[in-house]
Amino acid sequence: MGAGLIAAVASQINEYEVAAFSSKAALGLAILIILYVVPQLARSVQWRSEYAVQLPNAGLIFCAVIVMVTIISLSSGNNLLYLVLAVLLATMIVSVIAARLNLKRLTPSVHYPDHIFAGEAIPFEVTLANEKRFLPAFSLSVDLVEERPASKAGAKTTEQKAFALGYFPLVPAQAHARMRIERSFSERGIFPVTGFVVSTGFPFGFVEQRRLVEWRGEIVVYPKPKPLGDFGQLPQFLQGRVESRAKGSGSDLYAIRQYQSSDHHHHIDWKATAKTSRLMVREFTRDDDWRVRITFDSRIDEQAAADPEFNRQFERAITFAASLTTYFTELGAEVRLTTAEEDSGFGISQAHHFAMLRSLAQLSPTVSTDGEAPVHDDEWEQGLEILITSHRKLPSNSPATHVIRFEDLS
Repeated sequence: MGAGLIAAVASQINEYEVAAFSSKAALGLAILIILYVVPQLARSVQWRSEYAVQLPNAGLIFCAVIVMVTIISLSSGNNLLYLVLAVLLATMIVSVIAARLNLKRLTPSVHYPDHIFAGEAIPFEVTLANEKRFLPAFSLSVDLVEERPASKAGAKTTEQKAFALGYFPLVPAQAHARMRIERSFSERGIFPVTGFVVSTGFPFGFVEQRRLVEWRGEIVVYPKPKPLGDFGQLPQFLQGRVESRAKGSGSDLYAIRQYQSSDHHHHIDWKATAKTSRLMVREFTRDDDWRVRITFDSRIDEQAAADPEFNRQFERAITFAASLTTYFTELGAEVRLTTAEEDSGFGISQAHHFAMLRSLAQLSPTVSTDGEAPVHDDEWEQGLEILITSHRKLPSNSPATHVIRFEDLS
């Protein structure tokens, strides 16, 4: 601005060389400020409202043209250039106002399945409602804002990322538009959703305005179960099927007691009858009870945490645990998943199965100085115990029937 004023004064006193140099300097400085300084200032501004303004490349070029015409108009005093400058400024003002009006009273929403597995394409149904009475909405993009783990290695913080849901060219007044897309998640996890970002460049594309619409939710992505044969040579887990401690019509002996009138004569134990001189019958256990406990030890030592291959081994172990829960649930067994954070308890329903998968979805490794695998404090009943761990040292009093280490699954 100072160089432009010097150019204007120099032209009035007939110092044309100074005026020409000052005009060129003002134009060059203005272009540098627009291209390098203004974008950095715009990014550093903390917007307190739900609206934000961003200048795309077309907008930056248009602003550079406005500055150039302004400097030339001031230096030359040509009335025609002032008219051109007025048109350019009016175009920018209309872009800002029209984009702001275009974003008002819009309500986005999204629907997705309750159960999502990593690697599977799942449908997302996006709806954008226009609540304005007369004005339609044009050229709208809707993004879903999710919290993801920070991309920096070793960082435990989260950062917000926007995922494009769809583009709506026109939404009539007091109507809604719906779009269906397919989306897949490459990794497991629980991703909180903080809201939507509705953006538009209407009408000229020189100014892009965005509006943040708060909406709370979460997307739970389960680890994808696989056939157990994909994990190499594993023990025969069917050996874990045991008889319960309740009476039933099984084949194993539960107790021998004195005969009652309601007992069947086929159950009479003649040897016990001969020894006791009283009529004795056999009772059997119920053999349809099958309990499986899966313990996932997420503790690791510092050496394993520094190994670049460990993340792949850990994720494969998570997938293996999810495969085990699915395998035994489909066979009708009572399955229990125990981690450092949660204990699902025994259950056989699909709701219990998805609860175990949710626990695995949010599991992450924790560094521990203890070199041994964990031992359960509670008393373990007879059944199948599977321990999945990265520790090589296993306590002698561990109740685990089978021990699967991370490196065995690679």
